Amino acid sequence: MNIELEDENEAGLMMLIQQYALKFGITFSSKLMDDPETKKKLAQLMAEAIAGRRGPVTDEDVV
Repeated sequence: MNIELEDENEAGLMMLIQQYALKFGITFSSKLMDDPETKKKLAQLMAEAIAGRRGPVTDEDVV
């Protein structure tokens, strides 16, 4: 059950990244996705950017 949930989360994250990249390109280091807490913050910031509540996400926004 846990594996399925992780797969769904990863699929959702990939869709979020694709939408973000289409709108802004990639503006942060992909290495930031290695840390689970940083990945969570990146996902939140990307969602806000896609929704128009903020601009593109940079490394400085996360660290």
